[in-house]
Amino acid sequence: MTFFFDRNIGRAVPKALRVLGLPVESHDEHFAPNTHDDQWMPTVGRAGWTVIGHDKKFHEIDVELQAIRDHQVGVFYLWGANAKRWDKVRLFAKVYDKIVTVIESQRPPFIYRVHKSGAFKKVL
Repeated sequence: MTFFFDRNIGRAVPKALRVLGLPVESHDEHFAPNTHDDQWMPTVGRAGWTVIGHDKKFHEIDVELQAIRDHQVGVFYLWGANAKRWDKVRLFAKVYDKIVTVIESQRPPFIYRVHKSGAFKKVL
């Protein structure tokens, strides 16, 4: 199980999680900064990585939603687009076990919104 952090999370959070030993990939390690979401999703889907991002609109943009479906991508929208890095890491740690449970029990495609409280809401 590998977590792919979208560019909107930034570089610091995935880097910190990698130091802790988690299997983490980040957008900028594999793609140019301006690569459209629907263009990197085939690679992420083939690799079986789970997307962690802040972009809560994947399911509202037809081409991106279709890419999630076509390439069997699992996505978690993490609260905190404007939060401090520490708060992002803390939330991810708080919901880590629940994310793993979803990944192990559901086949992609799926999308979940993760609230600041740690509550999950299934979007797709």
